Amino acid sequence: MAKEIKKPAKPEEPDLLPAMGLFTILIPMLLSMAAFSKLAIVQVNLPERSMINPNDETPPPDEQALNLSLAITSEYLVIGARGGFQPNVYFKEMWTFRCKSDAKLITHAVEDVKATVESGHGPKCKDGTEMDKEKYLYEIEAIELWAIQKESEEDPGRVIWALYSNGGTPEEPVADSAYVDGNNNFLALPGEGAMGLTPPPALKKPAAGTALATLTPNSARTLKPDVAAKNLIYPLSAYDLIAKDLIAIHTQFIDLEDVDNIIIVANDDTQFDKIIQLMDRSKEAGFSKINLAKLGG
Repeated sequence: MAKEIKKPAKPEEPDLLPAMGLFTILIPMLLSMAAFSKLAIVQVNLPERSMINPNDETPPPDEQALNLSLAITSEYLVIGARGGFQPNVYFKEMWTFRCKSDAKLITHAVEDVKATVESGHGPKCKDGTEMDKEKYLYEIEAIELWAIQKESEEDPGRVIWALYSNGGTPEEPVADSAYVDGNNNFLALPGEGAMGLTPPPALKKPAAGTALATLTPNSARTLKPDVAAKNLIYPLSAYDLIAKDLIAIHTQFIDLEDVDNIIIVANDDTQFDKIIQLMDRSKEAGFSKINLAKLGG
């Protein structure tokens, strides 16, 4: 009997649907986990080797350049230009807090805050409650630098008080712009008592109808009754003293090529809020090209 010869079976095609479903799930997941790097090119023009001579001496500074700098330390601000320096503008650093307990502003000297925290307590609010000694820094609303008048390096100095417009409300006044007279001098006097923390009685708020101005150009005005009533006597800001000098310098040296340049010099631990304040004052005075540098670096 003849054997039946079986034909080879036709191979079946594999079912790819499960694999396709798996890849449909994996691909979006892998894309979401992927990290993409963005490359950028910064063009830097360095001198060619042939242009560098190790025996070359440092060229003398340009006598026609202003070379303006503004330095801030823990005790004073100082302006430098053309190799010289103006008198130091000494200040007392104050921190203004917005308390969470009563939503009111209160100002403390930095040294008092640090001493209170070291004793295991937080700075006090107006309602008598204490801020969290671990989180009180988050309640700082402003860092103020009160200008002080010193007769010598050893003199602790006295706070200078000045006339300000009120940027807040009668219930919660906020010193806004310092007033100057017709000679561009601040309406200011040193305070009385310890450190001059008591406003001087001789410094009075001008009545309505008095002509005054601020550091802003073309700001001369006659005080209206409602504005005159809201004005306040407040410690003069060291920032305002510096701003007044910067405006005068920019006006005097307007013809120099680097008149718009200024370098702000600070320590590594200087709060950024202070640097921002100095940058703002510099820009308002006309210095559009601002650079930063490390003090002593």
